[in-house]
Amino acid sequence: MPLTSGIRELDNVLGGGFIEGTLCAVVGPPGSGCGVFARQFASVGPEKSYYFSTNDASEEVYNSLKRFGWRTDTTVIDIGDKYHDTVLLRRLEVTKYRQEGLKVKDVHDYEETSSRPFNFLTYLTHEIFRIKPPFRVIVDSLDFFIDNYGVEDVLGALRTLRTYTRRNSGLLLVTLTKGVFEPRIQNSIDALMDTLIELERARVGKKFESNLIVSKVKNYPERSKIMQYFVGEGGITLME
Repeated sequence: MPLTSGIRELDNVLGGGFIEGTLCAVVGPPGSGCGVFARQFASVGPEKSYYFSTNDASEEVYNSLKRFGWRTDTTVIDIGDKYHDTVLLRRLEVTKYRQEGLKVKDVHDYEETSSRPFNFLTYLTHEIFRIKPPFRVIVDSLDFFIDNYGVEDVLGALRTLRTYTRRNSGLLLVTLTKGVFEPRIQNSIDALMDTLIELERARVGKKFESNLIVSKVKNYPERSKIMQYFVGEGGITLME
């Protein structure tokens, strides 16, 4: 049974919506609206919705949902805040101790006991495994995990999560910034996706022109399409 994207015109192109049990990616440059797409998607459908945020705090996500008039019963998990508390603050503590003249051995001992690495990729996987169906999960964005763990570890985690999503007829949607990573990384991630949507934004004269490209729907190549879109008070709207 298809699961709505939250955008009526896109659902029509996809044959009713995203196919349940699949892994989807929304890819675009900064400012193209990937985050808006992710939140719009998170706020629709009867399924439980879980939003893993690496860039924005929970409060920012909820404020964004309210601003567009969308549902706010999505569960937001703030990965960025957890990263700040478990990694960045510890690094600041070590730097502070060094500046205060703590002996090298003492600093080393402190790092060994208090700076044990927290694996956020493993944390993400375990948290999603705890979610009971039916569900829709959003990871916004994948950039954080690639930067910290590399593409091979991320691809391995995505394969595992795709299997879990398929078995439970859920839907997993991830966002990724286009043009940041080398083509090899981008192509490896694109190949793993069941559905791939690209957002393009270019300046044409004194205006911006935005295109939404359905570039891949596994087993349905005829559903590929290019449509113009704009971001308004109701979120992303397509112009057929």
